[in-house]
Amino acid sequence: MAEGTSKDRGGGGARIWLLALGMFAIGTDLFIVSGLLPSMAGDLGLSTAAAGQSVTVFALTYAVAAPILAGLTSAVDRKTLLVAVLIVFAAGNALSAFATSYAVLLISRAVAGAGAAIYASTASAVAAGITPPERRGRSLALVYAGMTTAIALGVPLGSAIGDFSSWRWAFGFVALLALVALAGLWPALPSVPGPGGSGVRQRLAVFRVRHAPSALLVTAFWVVGTFVVYTYLGALFDRAGHVGTGLRPWLLLLFGVGGFAGVMAGGRLADRVNPRTALATSVALLAVALAALSPALRSTASTAVALTAWGFAHWCAFPLIQHRLLHIGGRHGDMLLALNQSALYLGQTLAGALGGLLVGAGRLGSLPWAGAAFELLALLVLVVGATGAARGRRTRPARSGRLPGAGVAANARADAGSVPAASVRSASGDAGRAPAGPAD
Repeated sequence: MAEGTSKDRGGGGARIWLLALGMFAIGTDLFIVSGLLPSMAGDLGLSTAAAGQSVTVFALTYAVAAPILAGLTSAVDRKTLLVAVLIVFAAGNALSAFATSYAVLLISRAVAGAGAAIYASTASAVAAGITPPERRGRSLALVYAGMTTAIALGVPLGSAIGDFSSWRWAFGFVALLALVALAGLWPALPSVPGPGGSGVRQRLAVFRVRHAPSALLVTAFWVVGTFVVYTYLGALFDRAGHVGTGLRPWLLLLFGVGGFAGVMAGGRLADRVNPRTALATSVALLAVALAALSPALRSTASTAVALTAWGFAHWCAFPLIQHRLLHIGGRHGDMLLALNQSALYLGQTLAGALGGLLVGAGRLGSLPWAGAAFELLALLVLVVGATGAARGRRTRPARSGRLPGAGVAANARADAGSVPAASVRSASGDAGRAPAGPAD
């Protein structure tokens, strides 16, 4: 993938925002369904629990499809791929809007999940590829700012559309957002070559790259920590007793506002400091924010502050995670990003199941503490990885080793925290010119 240059600064900014618009559509689709479940269930003659399986189908399709489709489409031009998957995503949501049976609804959610899976990882890789090296962290943050903005604005707007008309129009709204992003990206994006035509099995060899499995484990623990609480936030509000239904959209708006500020701060940190150190700090702050949520729920004011801080700490970590993964993966960074999407959605599925077990056991109030515990596990994996890397540098003679499946010399220091220039080049010869970042 071609590297961004200073010439990309002007037009590149508009392209990044268009990529973010696509993420805004995906984020709205992801988070909007929970508020539409009662009306969907009533219209289709389902129980709320059965209608809720549409969320599970979307998430599992996303998790499974991300690495498989990334491997199958590795040789496809990135611009063509983004346009194609936006069409698939829009078609899936249009089918959801016209669903007349449970089977059609589940099929439509699987189609939308498949389109969303490949868009998210591809948009991140393209954003890194068309941006100058010193601004890549901020570009990654802008793309995922679309997701946090969806929480703050897209979900309330979509829910309002569903309340005033029908849940079907809410899915139509998401399809329209995807088509608007498509219409902007088609003329604006340059042709961006894919990383290569290797098969799925070869591409999955990225699992053998040093630090890749532990990095994906960090993602899984990080997302479980937040979503074991977020999934049951409405129940926690009910338990608190003072958070009425009229206040809840505003409190969720504050979570989204904090998330937008956090993802932008994380992007700037990724460009300026060691991403692993910044990530560890962000995860530690997230553990504190989750632990503080239980006492904060005793009043509306403290709940508002806690949700803003929680949103900031959680989303600050995301561009740092992606920046680090792009470097660890080297020229296969796009595959590692796809696997990271799988870790995200498998983590969300696990969080829902674990939260359900705790709630069923009468331990609703322990959810924030469980979330904090998972963030501490993520922090532990980061610390152990950093300790092992430091010990390895002291005991190994300096040499230019190669990592399995990476094929580029830049990967010899897979977790050094440098700018992930190698991940956005299609030729290994370019990797040797990767600008060095701060060491661990």
